[in-house]
Amino acid sequence: MPRQGLNRHKVLDAAMRVIDDHGLDVLTMRRLALELGVEAPSLYKHIAGKPDILDGIVEMVYEEIDFDGIEGSFRERVNAYASAYRTALLRHPNAVQLVAMRPVTGEHTIVLVERALQEMGNLGFDAQEGRKFLDVAVAFIVGHTLAEVGARTSDFDELLAARSELDDDRFPNVATTVAAHPVDHDAEFELGIGLIIDAIERSAAPIFLDLSVQA
Repeated sequence: MPRQGLNRHKVLDAAMRVIDDHGLDVLTMRRLALELGVEAPSLYKHIAGKPDILDGIVEMVYEEIDFDGIEGSFRERVNAYASAYRTALLRHPNAVQLVAMRPVTGEHTIVLVERALQEMGNLGFDAQEGRKFLDVAVAFIVGHTLAEVGARTSDFDELLAARSELDDDRFPNVATTVAAHPVDHDAEFELGIGLIIDAIERSAAPIFLDLSVQA
């Protein structure tokens, strides 16, 4: 029986369920209509088409990022922002590639970007310089998470088998690291964010120095 009171939120929520449960490739208008118990044409009363659904899914992921109550030093805040972003992405591993590919369009996402740029402005960067650092940080967070999601589907035994075929004499460093143990994604994430924060703080230091001289 068709579900009553269909609206855009219910359509996007159903699309997210399909992606979470079955993968992005399974999401079609027909599959979504089946999930909602309606005919496919009725979906177009609430969404413009599949690209609109994909953009809506990305916005839903961003809406799950919890930045409330984040305090502390700049380093502590950035670490907390990055962790919250990664946590939201990992709740929907099949949607991470969408976040990587789709442009930022939703109002909630724009609000998060504005907040991040304000943080950079507090360090003395103008909006354009701040945006460059933000783009680098986002690329790392999304890219790292995408690799982490991909690693979940890898067979560790296969990696060990590939490791055993390496020539230890020709590739001693690679041979001792490839598939030696499962990747510590948490540690690598913390390392990467730490390096980005270091670069931001080093770049900000001359700006603060100039400001103090002018004062």
